[in-house]
Amino acid sequence: MEKNTILAIVLSVAVVAGSFIIQGVFFPKTAPPPLPPKTTQMTPAAPAQTPQLAPHGDVPALQALAAVPQTVVVETNLMRVTLSNEGAVATSIELKKHLDNGKPVEMVAKQWGTGDAFETDFGGFGKPAINTLFQVEQLGPHKYRFSQNFLDEKGVPFTLEKTFTFHNNDYMIEVDVTTKSLNGTIPDLSKGRFAYTLTYGPQIGPSFTKLDGSVEYRKFYRLEGNNRKDEAFNNETKSFDEDLKWAAIVGKYFTVIGVPDGTTYETTFSDKNGEGDKQVARLAFSRPALQSSTTKDIFHFYVGPKEDSILKKYDKADTNAFKMTDLKLERVQEDNFLLGWLEVILKWVLQGIVFLIPNWGVAIIILTLLIKLVLWPLTQKSYRASAAMQALQPKLKEVQAKYKDDPKKLNEQTMALYQKEGVNPMGGCLPMLLQIPVFFALYGMFQNQFDLRGAMFIPGWIPDLSVPDVIFSWGFPIPFLNWTSLHLLPFIMVGTQIWSSSLSQPAGGQTSQMKIMTYGIPIIFFFMLYAMPSGLMVYWCVQNILTVFQQSYVNKHFKKPNAALKIVPSKKGRR
Repeated sequence: MEKNTILAIVLSVAVVAGSFIIQGVFFPKTAPPPLPPKTTQMTPAAPAQTPQLAPHGDVPALQALAAVPQTVVVETNLMRVTLSNEGAVATSIELKKHLDNGKPVEMVAKQWGTGDAFETDFGGFGKPAINTLFQVEQLGPHKYRFSQNFLDEKGVPFTLEKTFTFHNNDYMIEVDVTTKSLNGTIPDLSKGRFAYTLTYGPQIGPSFTKLDGSVEYRKFYRLEGNNRKDEAFNNETKSFDEDLKWAAIVGKYFTVIGVPDGTTYETTFSDKNGEGDKQVARLAFSRPALQSSTTKDIFHFYVGPKEDSILKKYDKADTNAFKMTDLKLERVQEDNFLLGWLEVILKWVLQGIVFLIPNWGVAIIILTLLIKLVLWPLTQKSYRASAAMQALQPKLKEVQAKYKDDPKKLNEQTMALYQKEGVNPMGGCLPMLLQIPVFFALYGMFQNQFDLRGAMFIPGWIPDLSVPDVIFSWGFPIPFLNWTSLHLLPFIMVGTQIWSSSLSQPAGGQTSQMKIMTYGIPIIFFFMLYAMPSGLMVYWCVQNILTVFQQSYVNKHFKKPNAALKIVPSKKGRR
């Protein structure tokens, strides 16, 4: 039995081995080609050549991971991102749900400067960016890893990896930067203070003609603890060593917010134009020198709209795909310390109107009418006081003529006359002053209301309430004014403003000061507000038109001879 068992085992091994030999000879197995994702595009090229050690400490790539130029297009339901293995960067980030001239908003605005988003260089900010070809691997439906071997400053090999992770329903991008020594030592990536720098640039979208501070702008914010710090720039670069939650490049409607991990990075903002740059806005994180043979740094970048409902998702782990908490990204919104509460109320009312009547232009008109109705008692009191002061002018002139050489007596008799006739000289001003906070709150709301972006009002004239209306464009800037197109709403605004001001003037004629108020102020506003968003101009024009009707009503009912506002002294000195 033992011999038969041994013989059976030998024969079985021989049969199995023979079958493998026959299969390998007659039915060779070929390895299936890797299945590229549907969004991967490849452009073949010659293999990378082994670079020589460059001067000034530049770190060369090794031949070990030769690669060919390749682009990967990652598409979620919110974004379309084009990644390139030449430097492992993003050459395009398109926001699919937000349009700019009929196309998705491009958040890598390369027409304004050189470079790409998520560039890496060895050393501090401003060093030459790595443009070596990386190997690309797909790790998941929306996850790609780029890797390449390099020599450090001492000639020791190490691997640099950059991994990009995306999720559906999320504007956040995770960028992991990993360095691995190939011989167990600590890589020395540069001779300076920093190992590498990760930069977002050269500019964020959407497209713009110029950054005028109103139609479009760029601001730089950073959040340290709960304190937001705003930085002003004028073609310069600033760096900060403080620990922070995030740093952001902020536009009027869109933003890029960089969220570093727990490492203390140097954060850099820059709007300084280098060679080939026109108008840049860059954000960078510089990593201190490495302390271990393998290091993994995790960065997150929010690239999307400035919408409160979206930004606040990163305050609770269960509302965002990356499980991030308490980031307070909504702090990139414009602050109105004094009137923010009033802006919130007005915004809530405007959104409620749009819910019932889904047209933002009509909603602005209705909101303006509601504000007029709410402020009607104040404006009526102001008009009544102004009419009373006008009726008192003859008596005031008599007092002024009688006591012109005695200022003290003049002041006493003037105040006595006000008391006798029951007139408050400030009665016409105080109610109007109370309306100023409402105006500034509306101004702030219309300037930063994201929902107005792309909101149609009148097709062919006002297709977007977030930008000026355009009647005609001539394509070149007018000297000194820099106007490139004709806007109709500012002309309507200045015309209705002059009309409403003229109706409030006394019948006896206008003084030089009154003429300045009637004509000069509206004309100044015309030049100041010429390029304002049409949503704000619609409000202002409707406000002026309603004021014309209101002033006409006042003139008809309260300024006629012997009308109710004629001052008749009573026993108590009241009307």
